[in-house]
Amino acid sequence: MNHLLLPFLALDLIVAAAVIVAVIRLRSTPLAVSLRSVTSIVGMDQLRALEHFSLAQHRHIGEYMRANWSGIPDQLPAVISALLDDLARAARAQNLPLQRDALKAMLASSLRAHRIGKGSERSEAFKRVA
Repeated sequence: MNHLLLPFLALDLIVAAAVIVAVIRLRSTPLAVSLRSVTSIVGMDQLRALEHFSLAQHRHIGEYMRANWSGIPDQLPAVISALLDDLARAARAQNLPLQRDALKAMLASSLRAHRIGKGSERSEAFKRVA
């Protein structure tokens, strides 16, 4: 009976380690960072406003990037920076309590969803954007 128990325990340890690694990676994603950055949202109305803002800006982000980025990776940080400024103005106009880090996370998620640029290009560009 012991000879069947050892492989099962080894498999259990491997699965447990994989789950722990996945949780750690998930906690360090831009979405987790953005949720920590939005500190002053207290009501459902504000959550709905944030959701509508995010959906509207997702469409705007796709159009903006297609119109302003030629696909050259060296230009991506400048385009992202200009777009972040645009998103910040839109958030202030709607009185949404979004900090720049939360906007960066929202933008990164939207670019990923639109499949704009390669992952490594986007990561490098966001490192260079303040």
